[in-house]
Amino acid sequence: MKKLPLFLLLLLAVVLFFPVSNLVGLTGKNKPILPVSGKSDNFIKVTQILQNKCVDCHSPGMTRLPFYSELPIAKQLMAKDIEEAGARLILSKELYSGAEAFTPLMLARLEKVINNGSMPPAQFLLMHWTDNLNDDEKANILTWISEERAESPWSLDSAKTLKGEPIQPIPLKVDLNPDKVALGDKLFHDRLLSGDDTLNCASCHDLTRGGTDQAKVSTGIRGQQGPINSPTVYNAMYNIAQFWDGRAKDLQEQAAGPVANPMEMGAQWDNVVEKLKQASDYQNTFGKLYPALGLTKTTVTDAIAVFEQSLITPNARFDEYLRGKQDVLTKDEKAGYNLFKANCASCHFGPVLGGLSYEKMGVKQDYFKLRGGKLTDVDNGRFNVTKQEKDRYFFKVPLLRNIELTHPYFHDGSVDNLADAVRIMGKVQVDKNFTSDEIGKIVAFLKTLTGEYNNKPLAQLTAKDAK
Repeated sequence: MKKLPLFLLLLLAVVLFFPVSNLVGLTGKNKPILPVSGKSDNFIKVTQILQNKCVDCHSPGMTRLPFYSELPIAKQLMAKDIEEAGARLILSKELYSGAEAFTPLMLARLEKVINNGSMPPAQFLLMHWTDNLNDDEKANILTWISEERAESPWSLDSAKTLKGEPIQPIPLKVDLNPDKVALGDKLFHDRLLSGDDTLNCASCHDLTRGGTDQAKVSTGIRGQQGPINSPTVYNAMYNIAQFWDGRAKDLQEQAAGPVANPMEMGAQWDNVVEKLKQASDYQNTFGKLYPALGLTKTTVTDAIAVFEQSLITPNARFDEYLRGKQDVLTKDEKAGYNLFKANCASCHFGPVLGGLSYEKMGVKQDYFKLRGGKLTDVDNGRFNVTKQEKDRYFFKVPLLRNIELTHPYFHDGSVDNLADAVRIMGKVQVDKNFTSDEIGKIVAFLKTLTGEYNNKPLAQLTAKDAK
């Protein structure tokens, strides 16, 4: 009898191995985690699905390993898959039970992989046939996601049929101390905060220019060019952190940074405080609003932060749509929104369509190679803060509210045209070559996101309106 060729032997081994591996299955089972009382029927179904189908990659400490988990190659591949899965979504016992709520980011990421069928991944299913999600399971998860969003305070103003959308309307007002807002407004526009009294916060965050300076990079004291594009100050209160790399934990910490930066406002805080103390109106106002502290760096930055919290831009046409005015959008704008939801909403979600996560610039293709030119320090993104290699090229997702006014785009200000920005993002983030028609529809949708400030359309705002 002739010997079988090697490749036939390998093929036979593979054909036999997959069925055997699936029949033998995983070693051990986790004890089911029961939902806490009061959870919906949809959640009860979903938690069981997640515990059955997702636990092995997304739940550290609960992973059920197959019999071949210690074999060479397989061990390394599984470790890599589990590490990558954990970086995107970690499912804890508290989430499985409902003791902790899924965040909007978790819901957005789950929704995307369910809709595009990328989870569980094909490579995983080769070895775990029974872990595929069937149509009923997918429908249950999507229904539950909508249910979770509908219960969020963000969806309070949404029409009943739109409460489960990944985007919510900006509230018409926020509850803030009006005297602190007024004080912060005055400080935001005061040039005494710069080293040579030539610049103010509005120099880089012009409220008549979408809260930016509409320049590739900002210009600081003595005409120095900064290294990075200035993000909008409008709606910044929704950000998980401030600056592109998230180095400031909140608006108050952010307000302190540019003043003392030698390339930006080039001042020293002790000098700024002394200059402000020379103005009796500041002394009196700070004495009334901050009686325990008076006028200090802490109270100055707090007042500016409170003012910046007031810089919301509600009442865009898309907000009207979410509140139930269905005819306010055109057919193309609605089509653009559907394209956006299918391709962009796992990162650009929430009331301001972003600001709630850090994402890699160039998930599917190398953005920096496409852009050309030398890499700069700011191109490293979040890595500059954490010094962890996994964070290199990661940036806080920019807000898309008022996006037609906040050009040029990206952290490097390399793109002036919104259509080009959509085309590039499609290519490098989701590996899509959008057609001209699709880009036109997405841009049409994005332009419905331009809102109002102080009851004036942002696109028509004058310097007088911004005060």
